[in-house]
Amino acid sequence: MVSTKQKVSRALMHVPVGIFNVFCLYVEIVFGILFFTGFFIYELQEDYRLKDGAYLDIYGWLIGFGLGVALLFMLQMFNLVE
Repeated sequence: MVSTKQKVSRALMHVPVGIFNVFCLYVEIVFGILFFTGFFIYELQEDYRLKDGAYLDIYGWLIGFGLGVALLFMLQMFNLVE
């Protein structure tokens, strides 16, 4: 049985992946789409093979993606990026 602490830790490990995905989308939309597609296929394959609860990894990615979008929005709002 996996503890709540381990679940939270696992989700938080993937927050930087979501933030990086926003950066990829900002640089070139194709990079961001390819990065997400690769990440998502990898997670589905891992869950299919290991049954290890990939939803935690995707949940962490989603949190990071949301934080990355908010950060990018604030940077654009203050004209720090184009």
